[in-house]
Amino acid sequence: MICTFIILNSLSALAAPKLPIVEILGGNYYVYEVKKGDSLFGISRAYGWDYDRLRQLNPKAISPLVKGTKIYYPAEVSESVGQSGICNSDLTSGSQQLTHLVKRGETAYAISRMYNIPVERIFELNPASHTGIKEGETLLLSKNNVSDEDSNAAYYTIKKGDTLYGVAKSHFTTVAAIMKLNPGVSETNFKAGAVIRLPEKGEGVKSSVKKVEVERLTSFSTYKVEKKDTWDTIAEKTGADKEDILEANRNAGEKPKKKSLITIPNVETSVVERTIVEEDPRELTDEGIAEIYDSIHGISETQNAKVFKVALLLSEPASRKDLEFTRGFLTGVDRLTKYGMKLGVTVIDGNRNSTDVLTELSDVDPDLLFLTTEKGIPSYLSEYAEISQTPMVNTFDVKNELYTRNPYIIQLLTPSDYFNDGIAARVKKDYGDYTLVFAGNTDDGDQLASAIKDSWDKSQVKNLSVEAIAKFPFKEDKKYIIYGYPTKKAEVTELMDAVKEAKSLSPLSEVTVLGRPSWIVYDESSMEDSFHASNVIIPSRFYYDKNSAECRQFVNYYKALFDRNPAKSFPMYACVGYDASRYFIAGLAEADYDINAIGASREGVQNEFELNRPGNWTGMLNPVVYLVRFTPYGSIEKIAVK
Repeated sequence: MICTFIILNSLSALAAPKLPIVEILGGNYYVYEVKKGDSLFGISRAYGWDYDRLRQLNPKAISPLVKGTKIYYPAEVSESVGQSGICNSDLTSGSQQLTHLVKRGETAYAISRMYNIPVERIFELNPASHTGIKEGETLLLSKNNVSDEDSNAAYYTIKKGDTLYGVAKSHFTTVAAIMKLNPGVSETNFKAGAVIRLPEKGEGVKSSVKKVEVERLTSFSTYKVEKKDTWDTIAEKTGADKEDILEANRNAGEKPKKKSLITIPNVETSVVERTIVEEDPRELTDEGIAEIYDSIHGISETQNAKVFKVALLLSEPASRKDLEFTRGFLTGVDRLTKYGMKLGVTVIDGNRNSTDVLTELSDVDPDLLFLTTEKGIPSYLSEYAEISQTPMVNTFDVKNELYTRNPYIIQLLTPSDYFNDGIAARVKKDYGDYTLVFAGNTDDGDQLASAIKDSWDKSQVKNLSVEAIAKFPFKEDKKYIIYGYPTKKAEVTELMDAVKEAKSLSPLSEVTVLGRPSWIVYDESSMEDSFHASNVIIPSRFYYDKNSAECRQFVNYYKALFDRNPAKSFPMYACVGYDASRYFIAGLAEADYDINAIGASREGVQNEFELNRPGNWTGMLNPVVYLVRFTPYGSIEKIAVK
């Protein structure tokens, strides 16, 4: 803590005494050299010092004072009267603002959950956020570094020059405690501008009470140097420590001058009980901090020699979803074992009471856990993941938000906020110079449509009925992108027919149709030809192209193991398991089993993954989504949007 003290002079009340300061036994003292006519009382009045304390510290300074005698007084504020202490840390901690740099896909609601702040507080501090927030915008979350008046959660914005060790010490905690609360933090990514959560003061700090000898300076006296005196003889005569005498007489030279006045510090030794903080020596080196990181994340040098244990916790083991996911997962594992990986996969029936499930999880002690629930993660499983520090993959529940609070939850399917913003940004980038036409009955609940509309030039936006689309005069010198509100197959067919009719009237006009995500289920029906004819693009979290070489290869692997074709569904549950097993298991092995270092996957049959953390203390999510384009040439393009 760096504190600036204002010491009020009793006469001028403007500045601290302009006197030399010496450090003796860890304490700072003003040094005043007596002039003719001085008295202790007059000196105390002149400098605003406490007279009783001055007399106590200089007991042999009896009137009349001898010219040249040195008088000492503590320079510490805590020992002075008539002083006002202002500490920089008190000023900055109260005025340090907590801010957040908005990333793609984040909403005010998602950010409020991340920081445990009521969303109304964000709206109050950022009035414009009522109508939405944008990537790159900085939001004020609190006027101090605490997230909520009723919460103990405190945050710290890393400054230039900060180190993990320095921040830990200045907040009376440990590097390990910071890393445990912020699994996304390491020494290598501890960069200025990033935000971390702070553990409570004392968290992780180990201490013990021990009896120690301490020296306390009780007073000063004066010794008049005699002939042949040396610093050693003076120390012997006075009983004071030679080093303490030299410290109090720094300008006296190598040899004391005859008849000069030497200050003798009188020191008292006593045994006291002290609380001793035990530092982890690993915190002092980069190698040691890396060792702490590995310990927090369960990484060891023998990791490659052990069996990597994976658990599949099935919410409905007999359902087609869970059966297909498991078979697909095992198909991926079968491919990985051919590369010499040591794997252990356990399937756990999650359709039981919490006690039985937790008992089996405890027995298995997995390194990685997959959940197949589609509607909510039970709180006991969330607690298990956090307490055991086991990464838990939320495989199917797209609406779950536990990843914003639990650092060990991995959101596999892109959350709606990220999906809508990501698609809207990519459509704007690729088609921003097109006229945007909304076709059909307006759906106020369509958040993707709202995100796209908000990003567009209002003068380039039109709203038409499906009937009006058929007769709309598309111009050859302009480009159009039609967003279709319809969701039912018959209504989508009607819109495709209307676009076809309009294009027959303007065959050279450039028209693209942007469908709703639900349209993807119609691609294998008779509508596929209509999609190609209308140059349809469909946003989706996944896409299985049955005609691709990767998909045909997957089917062959699956059939070889289970003597059947994977069941058709949306998504293809078997492909979810296949892609997930290959990404996580192979990716973790390549990253030395460090979940933070797992890379991006571009080899998925149905899905690609690229995990990141919204905050250092949050879980991870996969933001990769797609635009599936049915080209007029009969081909299908799967465009990844990150």
